[in-house]
Amino acid sequence: MRLLLVLFIFLTGCAHQPTVGPNQVQPMSESDYVALMRKHTSRADKYSGFYQTFQADVTILTTEVQSSVLRQKAHFMQWDQKQYQQEREKSLQESNAYAKFFMRFYSPERDYDDLHKGKTIWKVFLEYSGNRFEGKVARASDKMIEVKTLYPNMDRFSTPYELTFNVPMTTIEQGASKIILTSSLGSAEFSFPVGK
Repeated sequence: MRLLLVLFIFLTGCAHQPTVGPNQVQPMSESDYVALMRKHTSRADKYSGFYQTFQADVTILTTEVQSSVLRQKAHFMQWDQKQYQQEREKSLQESNAYAKFFMRFYSPERDYDDLHKGKTIWKVFLEYSGNRFEGKVARASDKMIEVKTLYPNMDRFSTPYELTFNVPMTTIEQGASKIILTSSLGSAEFSFPVGK
C-alpha cells in the first residue's frame, strides 16, 4: 500500500512538469533566469523619516534580457520555433529603434502610483553618454500572472510599468547609463550595468 502511495505521489509530481516538444523553444532554468534578471535590475527604497514614500525596481531590457524573456514566454505559451523567431526578430528591430526598461513601482499612497497618467507628479529620464532623454511611461498591459512569471521581482502590491526612450537599446547597452525617477516625493537613480 505504501509503495502505491509513493508511486502515485511520484507520478503526479512528474505530471506537472511541462515537456518540450521537438519544435518548441527550450527555456532557461529557473535559477539561471532569476540570476539573469537580478543582474540587470536596480532597486531603490525611499523614506521620509520612518515612512516609506515609494519603492521601485528597474530592469534594463538589453537584447540578452529580451531574448531570455521571449524564451520563457515562448515556453509557457508553447510557441514553435517559427513563432519564437518572428517575435525575436520584432524584438531586435525594436531594440534598434528605442530603449526599453521594466519598472516595478510601489507607493503606500495609491494616488502617487500614477506614472502612466498625463498629470502625474513623476518624471523619468535616461542619462547616457552626457545626454538626457525623457521617457514615456505605460502601464504594462500583460496579465499580472504573466508579469510575475517574467519578472521575478514583481509582487501583487506593485504596479508594472514599461519605460521607453527614443534612443536605440543597442547603443545604450554599449556603456554605462542611468534611469532617474523624480517627483516632489523624492528621486531615485538606477545605474546600469548594476553595481557599477
